[in-house]
Amino acid sequence: MQRAIKTTQLRHIAAILPGHPFRGTITPVPSAETRVVQVRDIDEFGDISVEQLITTEITGRKRPDYLDKGDILFVVKGARHFATYVQQLPENCVCSPYFFIIRIKPEQQKKVLPEFIKWQLNQKPAQKYFKNSAEGSSHVSIRRKILEDTLITLPSIATQQRIVALHRAAVSEHKVLQQLIDNRRQQLDAIAYELINA
Repeated sequence: MQRAIKTTQLRHIAAILPGHPFRGTITPVPSAETRVVQVRDIDEFGDISVEQLITTEITGRKRPDYLDKGDILFVVKGARHFATYVQQLPENCVCSPYFFIIRIKPEQQKKVLPEFIKWQLNQKPAQKYFKNSAEGSSHVSIRRKILEDTLITLPSIATQQRIVALHRAAVSEHKVLQQLIDNRRQQLDAIAYELINA
C-alpha cells in the first residue's frame, strides 16, 4: 500500500528569517569582508552568481544572520516571487531585505530536502498562491505570514531526492541548449557584420 503523502504549512518545517536590514542603497566597500546576495545576483537559471557579489560594511552590534549551505532565499519584493537554493557561498554572506531566508528546522532535516522545498516553491501551485496573495501596486510584496502559510507537500525523502535529481538534469540540459543558442547567435552576428563591412 502506498504511503500517504503529507501536506503541511511551510512554518511547520522551516524558520522564516528576514534579510539583512540595510537602509537605502547597499554601498560596495572593496576592502570589506561581508558579501551581499541581491536579487540581481540570481541568474536566469535561478542560481546565485557568486563571482558578482559585492562586499560591504555591516554596522550595528547584533551579529548578522549569515547564510548557511542549505538555506533557501525567497524573493519577496518585485514582479517575481521565487526561491533560490544556497549551495556554496563564501563565508560571511548576508542577503538584502528583498529576500526572506527559509531555514529548515533541525528536527526536520532528515525528512525534508531544502532543494526540494525550493523546487516546490517555484512550481505553478505555489506561484499561483503567491500571485493571488501579493500586496501593493507599484511595489508588490509577499508578507511573512503568507510565506509561512504556504502549503507544502512532502513525499518520502527518496521521492524528494528523485525530483531534485530530475530538476538538476533539466536545468543542466537548459544551460547546454542556451549555450548552443548563444553560440549560433554570435555566429550569425559575425556573418552579418562581415557582409556589411565587405
